[in-house]
Amino acid sequence: MSQDQAQVLSRGTNFAVVQLSGRAFPGIHLQGDTFAALLVQLADAARLLRRDPGDRAALDELDDAVGELERFLGFYEATLSERGVQRPY
Repeated sequence: MSQDQAQVLSRGTNFAVVQLSGRAFPGIHLQGDTFAALLVQLADAARLLRRDPGDRAALDELDDAVGELERFLGFYEATLSERGVQRPY
């Protein structure tokens, strides 16, 4: 097991912006259950859309997942901005 250090720059509800030692830019740490639920949501939407590209419920699920990722990214960008760190993209 590695004994690397990480600095938590900011915490959200079930995620955090974390700076790993040796890395140029911070990352986003998601709780495992949050990550798993998001993956299931995206996979289900993809499966349903393959069957019926106009499936409104699947499109809504996809929109919800994208919205969650946008919230993570917005939190990440705000944290970087507050700390004077340029975005890696």
